[in-house]
Amino acid sequence: MNDQEPIQLRSELRERRKKEQKHFKLLKWGIPLVLLSVLLIGGFSIKQFFDQRALDAQIKVEKQIIIENSQKAQKQSGFETIKNVKERRNITQIIYSPKEKDTFPIADFSEKSKKMMDDIMKKQKTKEPIVLVAGLGTTSYTEHLGAYHIQVDTYQWQINKNNFEKIATKTDSPLYINQKTGKPVTSKELIAEDANLLGIHQVIQQQILDEAEDPKKIIDAVLDLPVLNWESKITYAPEELKITLQKNDTGVSKISLPYQKIRPFIQQNLVNPAVFTEDVQALDPNKKYIALTFDDGPSAATTPKVLKVLAEKKVKSTFFLLGQNAKEYPELVQQIQKDGHEIASHSYSHPQLTALTADQVTKEVRETDKAIFNATGILPRTFRPPYGAVNPEVAKAIGKPVIQWDIDSLDWQSKNTHSVIEVVKQTSHPGGIVLMHDIQQSTADGIATIIDNLKSHGYEFLTIEEMFQLNERPLYQYFGLENYRKI
Repeated sequence: MNDQEPIQLRSELRERRKKEQKHFKLLKWGIPLVLLSVLLIGGFSIKQFFDQRALDAQIKVEKQIIIENSQKAQKQSGFETIKNVKERRNITQIIYSPKEKDTFPIADFSEKSKKMMDDIMKKQKTKEPIVLVAGLGTTSYTEHLGAYHIQVDTYQWQINKNNFEKIATKTDSPLYINQKTGKPVTSKELIAEDANLLGIHQVIQQQILDEAEDPKKIIDAVLDLPVLNWESKITYAPEELKITLQKNDTGVSKISLPYQKIRPFIQQNLVNPAVFTEDVQALDPNKKYIALTFDDGPSAATTPKVLKVLAEKKVKSTFFLLGQNAKEYPELVQQIQKDGHEIASHSYSHPQLTALTADQVTKEVRETDKAIFNATGILPRTFRPPYGAVNPEVAKAIGKPVIQWDIDSLDWQSKNTHSVIEVVKQTSHPGGIVLMHDIQQSTADGIATIIDNLKSHGYEFLTIEEMFQLNERPLYQYFGLENYRKI
């Protein structure tokens, strides 16, 4: 052993003691630190555990509130339902299925609800709890009209608010029902009577012509269009009536009619009021109204003078034209239209219609319609039978509202201007319809005085359409504003 070995040994011992002391210090402080870490982590985990339990409990409470509220809503529908709850991860699905499927208004309710829910969930990306509630939604539009639909409400958990909030509502197409019967509205309920079928038929004819590229090419086919009947395929839809036409030569097989367009011919309480985009302006009950009407024209000799006076006096009236005269003087028919007067039909050759067959009556109406259409591009809406002669069979063959009169000027009888003026003056009354003939010279000579007399007594002049506000219906005859009845 040399002298250096003891020194080296002592040095190694010192180094060893230092390491042992250092190791001891690590153990002295490390163990408590480890224990402290374990305690902290454990405590945090325990806190998380209890926090989650509290959150789960709160979510459960909030779900129950949703269920209770949705149950109350379903009871208001008037149908008994069964609650079906399905839990899937963070999603809760609640479907209120019908207890009595046979009486429930919507077929395959549960299947349709599930499909709607699946479509909703495909778009959901959140990991927060979701509650979907499917039930029967109801809407009441009028005393008679309601609607049923499947409604799926989506509720999502709001972390900051610690509750569920409705974030979306999805509905399917509504099923419109008659609230008096509890069943879907039918086209027969909507139209109700033959008079309305005929009125709708008139609208169809004019719409086909309006939409045609060359209406004159199809006018015969339109006039020969089979009349609607209760066997026709007529489908009720929310905003319009859909009709499949019988075989015809117009090139049109199906047609849709907005309810606004056929308003006078339907039970309006079975239609959503929102579809009526135009309000009807009621006549002022405090005003005196009267309608001037002229039959048998146009006449090249006298009609121009009548039109000139009406233009000077700024009065609009209604002309019931004979088809044969409209065909002979189309330029006069066009002038009547241009001046803003109403054009109506008075048959083709002025026969007594009650002495004709139904086919003969139809021909008189058809040929007049064609003559007026060729001159103006429109079909006459209303009809005045020669001599006022009409019965139920004739009215059906005419297929238009029948306009009579309750003030007869007797110009056709007296042919005297002074007499015509006096008769109208003595027999006029508010809401009356005056019968005159623009082919009579006495009327052409006296119309200016007649108008002045009526104006001096406070009368305002209306066309027939204005007087009845387009509410005239086939199979009915109209004598005055407050005097009309079924034929």
